[in-house]
Amino acid sequence: MQSQPQDSLSYRLLSAFFRFLRTPWHIVAAPGLTRTETGILIGIERSSHSGKPLRISDLSHIMRVSPPTISQHINSLEEQGFVIRTQSKDDKRAVHLELTEKGRETLRQQRAVLEQNINQLAEYLGKENTETLITLLTKTSDFFFEKDNTEHSPPFMDDEPKNKTPK
Repeated sequence: MQSQPQDSLSYRLLSAFFRFLRTPWHIVAAPGLTRTETGILIGIERSSHSGKPLRISDLSHIMRVSPPTISQHINSLEEQGFVIRTQSKDDKRAVHLELTEKGRETLRQQRAVLEQNINQLAEYLGKENTETLITLLTKTSDFFFEKDNTEHSPPFMDDEPKNKTPK
């Protein structure tokens, strides 16, 4: 990207994007857990919905964190009763990750807090600004999906259809 004057519209838009990216609006920590641990639980849950067993290496790739770092977090989550490891029936060397009932309940609580935050944001913005934000975010997504239109998906979005523009 060429250097833009700091008061140009495109520079201000880029600055706003970067500022928004630094806000952790979408990763609300579950009660008693860090955002990273919560992200791990979300990754395990999403994988279980796809029917594909999840390994530490898969989670490491999705979260863009080294396998030893993920392993440390998994050890902690397992000790706390949120996650269990099971040996693969097909490959005895592979270990799959699953949520316990405690892990699933913790994510239900986390989602309730996230929903509350979004409701508070909508109230803060007001109906008209919320509708405008929805329209602008949708148009922004459409623009980048149409421009890129690749097989790649962002982290934790593997359960979304590939090459499909949101409506």
